[in-house]
Parts: sequence; structure tokens; C-alpha cells
Amino acid sequence: MNRWSCCVVTLLVTLPAVAAEPAPHVHGVASLQVAIDGNTLTLTLESPLDNLLGFEHTARSEQERTAVRAMRERLEQAESVFVPSPAAHCQAVSVKLESPVLQPERQTANGAHADLDGEFVFRCRNPGQLRELEVTIFRSFPNLRRLDVQIASPRGQSAARLSPQQRSVTW
Repeated sequence: MNRWSCCVVTLLVTLPAVAAEPAPHVHGVASLQVAIDGNTLTLTLESPLDNLLGFEHTARSEQERTAVRAMRERLEQAESVFVPSPAAHCQAVSVKLESPVLQPERQTANGAHADLDGEFVFRCRNPGQLRELEVTIFRSFPNLRRLDVQIASPRGQSAARLSPQQRSVTW
């Protein structure tokens, strides 16, 4: 295992431990972890549902059920929400979304804070050219005002703060 692989393995092992700790639930703010390992780009999004839906409970009306479906459909279009460097030729290979609103059998109590956790995996034909990520999520979800990004790449680790005005991160 080379030096970089050790770093990625360490990051990927520690991220779930960090994610298991209760993160501050702040409306308007979400987090995105970016991990690059070989030709795989993995993005992990955690956001309060209020940022994406304007509510955090199980959908009660047809309007709220429509909003949940629209959120799911938008996020499942990973290549239009997250746009890696074009020269890297990355293609989305999987999207996993977890949230109580996506599983109506898991009711969200009134007043409870609920989140959406998403994992977006891309395979890149030319990973050496992967140096930037444009995040267009702000266009679809105007309640989201800030995205705190942590990056682990062959070039090292870094962090950035994205907003509707600053939607791209480079490494």
C-alpha cells in the first residue's frame, strides 16, 4: 500500500466515526466530504431536511409528498448536482439517499430534527485530471446557504466553504 492509499484508508475509516458523532443541526448549512481514491470519487452529503424541503417531518400533504419526490429525483441526478473536472471524465455509478422522509414507515416525530444523508460515487477515466468540483445544489434548494466541504485527495487534505455565490472547490 503506498503512502496516499494509507491516508485515504485512514480518512475513510475515520469519517464514519466522525459522522456518527452528532453534528450540529443548523438550518441553511450542510456538509460535504470529498474523497478521491484511485479512479473513485466519493461524495458524502449531510443536510438538515429543512435545507432541502422546508420541513423536517414525514410528508403530510400531497404538496409535501411532491416536494419529497422532487428532492429525491434531483439528488439522484448526481452528475448535474456535482460536476467534477470535465477532463477527468467522471461518471456517476451509484447514489444512496437515506432519510426518514424517504421511508414513510419511519415516522419523524413532530418537532424532531431530521437529516438527509447521501452518498454519491463516481468513477473517473482520467483521475489525474480531477482537480475541481462544481456543486450546483444551491440552484435547486434555495434554503441551503452554506456547504462546508472537506477534501481528501492525492494532493492532500483541505477544506472549503461553498455558497450560492461560490459553488466550486479546487484541490
